[in-house]
Amino acid sequence: MPNNRRSQSAANSEVTPRTPSEKTPVTATPSGSPRQGLEGEIALYRHALEKAREEFKAFAYAVSHDLRAPLRAIEGFSKILLEDFSKDLSAEPQRFLNHIISNSQQLSSQLDDLLKFYRASKHDPTKINVSSNDICKEVLSELNGQLSGISVLQGDLPPVLADPVQLREIFLQLLSNAVKYCAKSAKPKIEIGAKKEPGAMTFFVRDNGVGFDARKAEKLFQVFQKMHNPADFPGNGIGLAIAKRLVEAHGGCISAEAEPGEGAMFCFSLPTGNERLTSAPNCGSRREKELS
Repeated sequence: MPNNRRSQSAANSEVTPRTPSEKTPVTATPSGSPRQGLEGEIALYRHALEKAREEFKAFAYAVSHDLRAPLRAIEGFSKILLEDFSKDLSAEPQRFLNHIISNSQQLSSQLDDLLKFYRASKHDPTKINVSSNDICKEVLSELNGQLSGISVLQGDLPPVLADPVQLREIFLQLLSNAVKYCAKSAKPKIEIGAKKEPGAMTFFVRDNGVGFDARKAEKLFQVFQKMHNPADFPGNGIGLAIAKRLVEAHGGCISAEAEPGEGAMFCFSLPTGNERLTSAPNCGSRREKELS
């Protein structure tokens, strides 16, 4: 019995509750430190990102090889039927075969553009101080054959911290878009300019073409999205998606402003430092103040 009492007394002393003022000390072990927990989460995200990149590479390979072969076969055999057996085919089957060929070519073109979209951000940008003025002139020189009858006004564009190859692609996509949609205007015109803003350099490309509903501007930057009849304006709707992807890879932002029948203006901002930009450039105010 005495032993039982001592045991009970010891048990009572062990479970005596602490007062509210008494706090149990917390000892952070190296393996359970907040820093290591954060590093572990970052490692998981990196692993997931690398896995996603590998899966996308496999997808791109399938697009460029596995899907192209059957498309070429469909188009090729259809052409053989038309060329070698047209005298045995009535007008209706020939029309069907021409549709097959046309749609095969369209799908092949879309696959090409999908690969361009993938390659656009395959590598992180190598940023250096480059002359945006010279790069824009190079792009205009490349597009010279499409600029007949179009008035092009290029302002003095400043140097900017960017990957020269990717910056060239951004200008190419935006200027090609402007050429396409203003070419049918009575007096087609394209303006290119820039403005220094806090922590960023903002560029704009404006045209006086067909414009679009500004409420649907975000749709334009999505893959294969178009707002106009493909019969009037051919293309797959990938160029602006590529431009957006490259601008964002630089830590920048892109936006658009337009009105139906009144032309469109695309603005993109690139950071002057290493910080990512969080707000899109305001095309609307610049459209009124600088381009009227």
